[in-house]
Amino acid sequence: MLVDAHVHVKGGDRYRREFRPELILRCMDEAGVDKSCIFSMCLPSRASNRLTMDCYRSAPDRFIPFAHAVPKEGRGAVDELRRCLDEDGARGLKLHRGEMCEPWFDPLPPILEVCVESQCPVLFDFGLNLELARQIAESFPELKLIIAHLGAPADEDLNELFIVLAESAPNVWLDTSYVSSPWMIPEAIERLGPERVIFGSDGPLIHPSIELAKIAVCGLSEADCRKVTGENILNLLRPV
Repeated sequence: MLVDAHVHVKGGDRYRREFRPELILRCMDEAGVDKSCIFSMCLPSRASNRLTMDCYRSAPDRFIPFAHAVPKEGRGAVDELRRCLDEDGARGLKLHRGEMCEPWFDPLPPILEVCVESQCPVLFDFGLNLELARQIAESFPELKLIIAHLGAPADEDLNELFIVLAESAPNVWLDTSYVSSPWMIPEAIERLGPERVIFGSDGPLIHPSIELAKIAVCGLSEADCRKVTGENILNLLRPV
């Protein structure tokens, strides 16, 4: 099964676009993607989650819902995460440093504790903040932490540093979405093993076919390719 682990219903691009389920499904069909992990952002937590669940309910056999939390909402973000897990059946959480403020780490522990307790993976776009990623990985060794974009979509040196972090932190996985130095993907797979790298597209703004092409040229065996493009994320999802 081919699973895209990084798909926006409402995006983090400069225009904060919203994407209709029909567009996401068309891109999935064109790329041969069976299921997509979907989430929304750039809205308060409850509004983001409502938008995601509306999309999920339009095609529950194709979409896997991820909750969203805005840490600066404090207790409200924690309560909304619990509600989304318990009532909506979310299978993961998406966090983005762009929706946070300094001090970066301080509001996160109550949210991450819920994720550890519920076996909920966290897909985190760190916005180039390597030290925040390191602090989370070390402070929450039981957390299933997926770092988006190999840590940095357009910085090969930072990709290298995030790979080094993952080498020392067995609770860290790297997603391949929107990496502008595609040769860093096979580098990550070679050093971490195919079990620790996860395909994502950052779609539908970026077509999943484009991102899948970066995986296709990695020279993986069929078994390892299946891990990267589906099995790994399915194994990490919150149990239902």
